[in-house]
Amino acid sequence: MLIDSLKQSGALVSSSANAAAKTAASTTERSQTVPPQNQKLQQQLNTLSQWSVNADVSRQLAKNQQAEQQLRQLYQQLEQLKKQLHQAQTAEQRLQITAQLEQMEKQLKLKDSAINSSLELSHQPELNINRQLNNKIDLLSPRKQAERLQINLADGSKVQLNFPANQSQADNLSMLQKEFAPLQIEVRQQNNQLVFSAPVAQSSKLNQPWQLQGEGIRIAAGNPVTVKLQEPAGTLSTLSQLSQQVENQQVYQSEIKIVQQKLQQVLRQVQAERQMLIAKLNSLRLAGGQQTEDDAYVVSQELKQQMQMGAASSLSAIMAQGNVTRGLVEFALAQ
Repeated sequence: MLIDSLKQSGALVSSSANAAAKTAASTTERSQTVPPQNQKLQQQLNTLSQWSVNADVSRQLAKNQQAEQQLRQLYQQLEQLKKQLHQAQTAEQRLQITAQLEQMEKQLKLKDSAINSSLELSHQPELNINRQLNNKIDLLSPRKQAERLQINLADGSKVQLNFPANQSQADNLSMLQKEFAPLQIEVRQQNNQLVFSAPVAQSSKLNQPWQLQGEGIRIAAGNPVTVKLQEPAGTLSTLSQLSQQVENQQVYQSEIKIVQQKLQQVLRQVQAERQMLIAKLNSLRLAGGQQTEDDAYVVSQELKQQMQMGAASSLSAIMAQGNVTRGLVEFALAQ
């Protein structure tokens, strides 16, 4: 009995071992037959992803170089203006300086400019938008009479402002800042203008027209006045306005020097950014050093063939697994 029991146990163990061996063999066989297709797909993914990252860094580097060129050009143009100011300026010559500055700022407002009108890098994500009231509306200067003023925003928000009689400009600004704060709108005075600033997510509060209703002191009494806020004047525009207002040439030269110092500060930022981009690009090239242009061409041809044969699943898999740009896929199909 004991011997028979041991034989039966041995048979069970042997059967289990055989079953495990068969399962392992089956798994190994599947792993040997399936991977080639997946490996090709992964190769395509790796190649396209490598192209995408390299192309993105290269574009950033090109924009960086454009920014440096613009900064240096602006600096030299302002240097020429400073030299002109060493000589006595006629009214006509001062108008020419104003025209030069306005033309310089106009170039900064072009879509492909690497520097914006605030002399900042245009490729950096915008965190806030800035808008200002026009010159005809003065909410800061003291008035002899008290006034209540209501501002209706397009999203339904309302701001109630109470201006005591003879309240100072500083206190008026403080009151405005306090009343607009709950709407995530900051208020500041810049170049004698009232500037409102809000996060990009709240941009509609400043981009849509406001309705102002007052009691006839700052805003005409009666029906609400619809006002569209304006973009603040750029740095060079402000400088051109000063050229007509400041009689002392040395004072104006000092203003130009302040702008040049800002340009130098941004230039240092651009140069530091370039070093980081070059290091990143070198690192990417080193990591993909074994991948030649011929390899990339072969992969693009394989991808094109799969698309033409209707292998939509390959494209879906690549797009789902990797951050592949539309331009790279179009490039592959165009080969």
